Amino acid sequence: DKDRKIRLKFAKKVSKKLTNEFWQQGISFYIDAVSFAHKNNPLIEARKPPTKMWRKKSEGLKYTCKGKKEGSGGKMANFLVAIAYNKGVILCEQYEHMDGEFFQEFAMEHFPTAFKKSSNPKGKLFLQDGDPSQNSAKAKKAFAAVGCSIFAIPARSPDFNPIENIFNNIRAYLKEEVERKKITKENYVQFSARVK
Repeated sequence: DKDRKIRLKFAKKVSKKLTNEFWQQGISFYIDAVSFAHKNNPLIEARKPPTKMWRKKSEGLKYTCKGKKEGSGGKMANFLVAIAYNKGVILCEQYEHMDGEFFQEFAMEHFPTAFKKSSNPKGKLFLQDGDPSQNSAKAKKAFAAVGCSIFAIPARSPDFNPIENIFNNIRAYLKEEVERKKITKENYVQFSARVK
């Protein structure tokens, strides 16, 4: 309830002060991490009925759920992805483990190129969620070195990051591709390449 009130206050504030132009051109890019579960026989998995996301009885249907449960089994293919308005995906890098040190090195290596490819290379403002690794002191040192700033959003605010819609579309496409191509066997390397 506390988070919901904070998100609502934030939403009211930004809806009064920020225009569509800000979301399209003011923010250079949107970045987030996403994971996809590798399954040895993707066709069987694609044909299984979807799992249910359970809520507390008091939550009803008015709250949205962030993230997706992939079910048991399968190695996770983790990606850091950045998108920019009118540019699409400008960065997609696979990684094994996320921590502050990794994200510091990632930002130092990839952010300069991502800003050059973005819709606002000079603005150097990006939006990401509140992941502790991505907001660690080490990561913030990298942001300072690159000369960029974070547009901070409240905790559990997936609606402010349009990249969540991209991830949802990718999941649907991967499932449709499995059905269309009848993929019954796929190793982790092949799966990772297909996701990317």
